[in-house]
Amino acid sequence: MIKRHPDSTLLVEYSSGSLALAPNIAITTHLQFCDQCRRTVNALENIGGDLLDATESVPVSEDLLDKVLNCIDDSNEPTTANQSTVKNLDDLVDAVPTYIQRFLPEGRLNWKFLSPSLKVAAISIGEDVHELAFHKIKAGGKAPEHNHQGTEITVVLKGSFSDDDDIYHPGDFIIREPGDIHQPIATKNEECVCLSVLSAPIQLTGVKRLLNPFLSFSPS
Repeated sequence: MIKRHPDSTLLVEYSSGSLALAPNIAITTHLQFCDQCRRTVNALENIGGDLLDATESVPVSEDLLDKVLNCIDDSNEPTTANQSTVKNLDDLVDAVPTYIQRFLPEGRLNWKFLSPSLKVAAISIGEDVHELAFHKIKAGGKAPEHNHQGTEITVVLKGSFSDDDDIYHPGDFIIREPGDIHQPIATKNEECVCLSVLSAPIQLTGVKRLLNPFLSFSPS
């Protein structure tokens, strides 16, 4: 059961199209799991449509419709990258939403080890503010305890994890604010896979803080 959701402000920004791409992807991912938030977004979009209907129309160029239709046609053309991604995606194929697969031109995720229990695979989406990445904690594994310097959004895709605050399941949308310290621990029977959006690098705590200069933060 999903217990964590985006707040109303985030859903309004999402519905109005004012969010940056990485947070937008995180909310879209949550909506794949959450009927409640999908209904809220549909209601917000209907309100937006009603407001547009109530505004005065403005003249547009005669060829605007043709230009829009041409753009739609171009965007719907299949690409070799998309086709290979669907065929060759690695072991996360069941957990990766299909709309994210188009950002994986080589059809795989480039996993890097952060600790014996934790792997990360960054995804390049053309962002210059947020880092979008998958995190995978092995069954029963612990991620290093860390502090947040910026906001972190996490959407659980597969398995579950816990920290001192709660237990999180597929679809849960968790926001960590600057200054929050926690240590995610995956359940013993299944690895946990999450999609994460970071606005600043994390800082390891305790003895492992010596590794902080080597941690990367790469919006791309």
